[in-house]
Parts: sequence; C-alpha cells; structure tokens
Amino acid sequence: MVIRSLPAFLSVIMTLTAFAMSVNSIPPLVTTVIRDFRISLDSFGYLFSVQFFVFMLASFAGGALLERTGIKPGLLVAFGLTGLSISFFIISHLSTFMELLVWIIFLGFSGGLVETFASVLISGYDSRGSSRILNLSQVFYCVGAIAAPQIVASLLNRQVQWGRIFVFFGFLELLITILFIVFSFNNILGRSNAAETKHREKIFFKDATFLLLGLSIFFYVLSESFLVFWLPAYQESFYLFSPAEAARGVSLYWIGLIFGRLLIVFISENISLWKILLISTVGMLISAVLLSFHWQPLFLKILIIVIGLFSGPIWATIISAGKSAGGNPRFLAGVIGAGSLGASLGPLVSSWLIRYGGFGLFFPGLSAGIVILFGLLFLSKINIKHKELSSS
Repeated sequence: MVIRSLPAFLSVIMTLTAFAMSVNSIPPLVTTVIRDFRISLDSFGYLFSVQFFVFMLASFAGGALLERTGIKPGLLVAFGLTGLSISFFIISHLSTFMELLVWIIFLGFSGGLVETFASVLISGYDSRGSSRILNLSQVFYCVGAIAAPQIVASLLNRQVQWGRIFVFFGFLELLITILFIVFSFNNILGRSNAAETKHREKIFFKDATFLLLGLSIFFYVLSESFLVFWLPAYQESFYLFSPAEAARGVSLYWIGLIFGRLLIVFISENISLWKILLISTVGMLISAVLLSFHWQPLFLKILIIVIGLFSGPIWATIISAGKSAGGNPRFLAGVIGAGSLGASLGPLVSSWLIRYGGFGLFFPGLSAGIVILFGLLFLSKINIKHKELSSS
C-alpha cells in the first residue's frame, strides 16, 4: 500500500463522509419536510428506495463510461460531489411531489457517482489481497453517518428552518468538493492507463465471479439496511425503550461497524480476504441468532455492538476480493451498484416481513439472509480459486 500524497488521499476518503451526510441528513427531517410538501410518510419511504435504485444506475452507467472513454474515476466523483452540493442548495425552493421526485433522482445519481468511484479510487491504494485502506475509508463513511443526524438535531434545537439546514449541508458538501478538486486533480484530469481498461466490453452479467460477488454484496447491504431501518422500532416494541433510547441503539451499531473496520486496518495482511469475510459472516450470524431471544437491556446493547463489529469489514472486503480477482473499475462499479439495490429493496422487504410476521420475525429473518450471504461468499471463494487454478 503506497500513499504518495496524504492530502490527496484524505481528500478522496472525505468524499465518503460527504456521501454519508447526503444520505443520513434526510431521515431526521422527514416528518418536517412531508408536512410542508403535504405528502404521506409512506410516499417519502418510496423516495428512499428510488434514491438507491438510481444510485445503482449511476454505478453501472459510470462504469461503462469509464471503459468507453478512458476518463478517470475522479472526474465522476467531482461531478457527483458538485451534484450533491447543488441538491442541498435547491431543495428549499421545491414545492410539489414531482419536483421532490426529480430532486431525489438527481441526489441519488450524484451520490452513486461519489460512493462508487471514490471507492474505486481508494481500492487502488490497497495492495493485492488487502482491504485495509478500503476499510479505513469506510470509517469516514461511518463518521458522516453518525455526525449528520447529530448536526440536524442540534440545528433543530436552535429552531433553524429545515431549508436552511439543507443549505448548511450544501456548504459542507461544497467544501469537500473544493478540497477534492484541489488535492486530487491528478485523479480527475487525463485518461486511465491501459491496465485499467484492458477488459473492455466484457459482459459482466455472464461472469460467475461478478454475479456471485454482486449477489453477496446485495444480501449484505439488504441485511444492513434491514437492521438499521427497523432496529429502533424493534427495541420500542420488544423492550419498551423510549424513542431516544431506541435511536441510541442504532448509534451502538455504527460504533461496532467503526471498530470492526478499524480492526481490519491494524491486523496482519497475512490474513486472507476470504478468512475475514467468512469469519465476519459467521460472527454476524451467531449475533443475529442470539438477538432472536429476549435479553436484559445491557446484554442487548452489547450484542448490537458485536453484530456491528462483525458486519463492519464485509462491504469493503467484498470489493477488495473483486479487485484481487482481476476486476477492473467497471467490474467494481457494478458490484457496488448491486449493493445499492440491496439498500433500495431493504426497507421494502423488511416492511413486508414485519407487516405479515410481526417483530418476532425480525432477527430470525435477518439470520436467514445472513445464511444466504455466507453461502454466496463460500461459492465466490470456490469460483475464484477455481479460476486461479485454471489460469495457472
């Protein structure tokens, strides 16, 4: 792993904080926004699904554009960051549901460009068979995910109007955009080298490695969004927590994620990506099974941190496994896009499960999804090993 310019590296990973703020600043303001737009909470829930579906389209479209034109991923990140900033500046001027729908599409596409192609850039800092830097970058995502709701809460307590709160985030996004363009211009200007684009026009949907890794990250993100979306309501229903105490449960999960990702940064590179993935998935599964039972509140909170700890390394390590298997930027962008489809469907699938089975199926349902994830990762490992043996 070689970091030739620390400012350039930091400017890249800060873009993930920008993306996290664009996603996590909205939910705390939903009830206020829907009142002014005169729309239902269910309608706004569908907008979240649209946001991540468009994210997926941005990943696939951007990956194809990289191959066909040879532009650098950083250029797409710069366009995405600019789009995020513009989105926050203009939302207070909207007045109808259709305008809000167009806005969420623009926001989702911009966010997709940022998260996908910043991760592609960051994966280049990792040596083959390592996910340490990519996991470190995801800590910065967690920082944004935790900070954004706290910033919103602080400004609301000061009676700041929601439109001005979004403008505040617009300036934060603009600052990160400027820093990225100034310090990472070498990642923006020029063309990608031949090594990055040698697999042009490969049909990834017929590639077993792509399909297995894409399905793996889909089920991981589906499980994560399932957990984050419903955990507060589950705690209020089963443990009679207050809304504030239940919300802190999600913060405990994010804290677990941070420590899980930092752990990968500091462990030896001699531990293979597949060991990290399979051990982490088994840890997730055991935690989810234990959480299916009723515990004392203190032990419940410990288990929430533990499931976050084991969940932490999985997303970044799947991407690193794809890169180690020879995946080019378009391949990696497609895998990341498959994960965003999990984020799009997560609230819908979990809502259906809770509606028809109640909260008693919450953690058993999550456990079933993790079992599928483990199976897909195991098949991915066998497939990639088989390809390596065949090529040698």
